Amino acid sequence: MPSTENDSRLFIKSYFAASVVDAMERARVELGPDALLMNTREAPPEARHLGECEVVFGIRPPAPPAAGASPAAVDPVADLRQRMEELREMVGRLAPGADHQPECPTVIGEELLKAGVTRALAAEIEAAVQQRLRGRGVVMIGRPKSMPAWSTEDLIRETTEELENRLEVAPEIGRISALVGPPGAGKTSALVKLAVTRGLAAGRAVRLLSMDHYRIGAADQLRTYAAILGVPFTLAETTVALAQAIDTAPPETLLLIDTPGLTAASIEEFGQDLAAFLRGRPDIDTHLVLTASMRTADLQRTVDLFQAFQPAKLLFTRLDETDATGSMYCEAARTGKPLSFFSTGQAIPEDMEPATKARIVECLVRELPQAFRAVA
Repeated sequence: MPSTENDSRLFIKSYFAASVVDAMERARVELGPDALLMNTREAPPEARHLGECEVVFGIRPPAPPAAGASPAAVDPVADLRQRMEELREMVGRLAPGADHQPECPTVIGEELLKAGVTRALAAEIEAAVQQRLRGRGVVMIGRPKSMPAWSTEDLIRETTEELENRLEVAPEIGRISALVGPPGAGKTSALVKLAVTRGLAAGRAVRLLSMDHYRIGAADQLRTYAAILGVPFTLAETTVALAQAIDTAPPETLLLIDTPGLTAASIEEFGQDLAAFLRGRPDIDTHLVLTASMRTADLQRTVDLFQAFQPAKLLFTRLDETDATGSMYCEAARTGKPLSFFSTGQAIPEDMEPATKARIVECLVRELPQAFRAVA
């Protein structure tokens, strides 16, 4: 059953259902048009059996008139109605119309869910696509599961543009760049690929630096790569030594810094010094290296864990191991951090490419044409 709680000012009620639209429909029927939409989110694990989506509404409970007061002076929802008017447009993006007929087919949200986009974000994107089409003056007709009077091209174009608008890319590195991330993410290989594609291929001097003196043989691996490439290598065992290596390097040299793979425990044990150092050096372009095959929940936890390092960009590896980009998209949209590069295999330097919106979004919309035809 829906959960409720009261305070002296506002009656709060949560509705759980299989979709945001279903939950909002129930709330509108029970609470009426004066209810204030407060939040939409995925249901917490303990309430998941009630439905995968939670919608929270608020409304003032009716109060008995005070003695001698006029009805207008004691209207319990007057101020709430005034605020509701200011929020009508926002609510209209998420809620069905007054006749309770959805204005957009649910197929967009369903396909985004299948592609790995979270339920809340999929519902938000579908509502935004609906708003985009409404702004174009397209007449909307049809039942929830049927195709309205839009062409497939219209739907795919607007969905693609909405997805791209929520995503940023920045395929570039600073003169001083550091790669941080969890163990096994592929930081060292990515660093060497960047040294070739962004340094040597452009005729720039390159120097490789490593802070990874914790794993046996880790620094030796990068030292070997440096020898093959014919570039200098420096192992810095402390942040003081790293700062000295950076500050004494020739001013035009591309400096690429490898760091140890860190877990929550190792960050707490010895990673705080490195995190503080990177936070205090705005001249260092820090990229968080992540694997493309990570689940959305795991990816979010990892990004939040490494927020202590204040990475400016996200760099994804192992795109050759998965064709799903939903979790990557969700994290880029959630954090607002741009994607920098994609590592697509083990070959050096061939399997490194600049991040593009098309690479991510095409995977999210590629099943839409078939889905639209199925409900036409």
